[in-house]
Amino acid sequence: MDKAIKNSTDIKEEIIKATIALIENSEGLVENITIRDISKKAGVAVGLINYHFGSKKKLIEICVQRIISHVMSTLGDENQKNIKQNKIKQSMAAFVTSVYCFLVDNPEISKISMLGDMTKPSVDSNSSVSYRAIYNALFYEDNQNVRKIKAFLLLSGIQSAFLNREIMHELMGFSMDNEEDYYKFFSIVTEILGMA
Repeated sequence: MDKAIKNSTDIKEEIIKATIALIENSEGLVENITIRDISKKAGVAVGLINYHFGSKKKLIEICVQRIISHVMSTLGDENQKNIKQNKIKQSMAAFVTSVYCFLVDNPEISKISMLGDMTKPSVDSNSSVSYRAIYNALFYEDNQNVRKIKAFLLLSGIQSAFLNREIMHELMGFSMDNEEDYYKFFSIVTEILGMA
């Protein structure tokens, strides 16, 4: 690999790693992270950030995608372990609750991710990564098309519940900021979809 290309790739990766660290320590308040903060943390000039990513918004989107992809992969792997250990009955509701918990604990990056995915759908988006993780977490008794539809419906339910969490109590009687309530909600959803 050409040394200049390698250095360019290394610089981009350092900027991404620094930004992810800042996001993880920002309590989800990504708007408080400045280009100068990123520059300082990554040890690069401000101009390199703009050169490689074009804007802070684009850089944040890339970092959010990495964070969520990692979380979904980890949660999917844990759910597969539960299925292999015959903990199937509780595993889907617990898996979905874990996904939702991540969203509630990281509201700003979750909202950025979902709204970005809705405006620019892509097979590489966080929603697509989440869909595949949910699909892989589903039981294998269903045929492939049924599993695909169940995964899509479940992802849609998770995202809709998250984006509408402030009015869910009024609409449906579930406080989607209360872990006991959202576990009940997702237990019912997984039961309706034949996953419990």
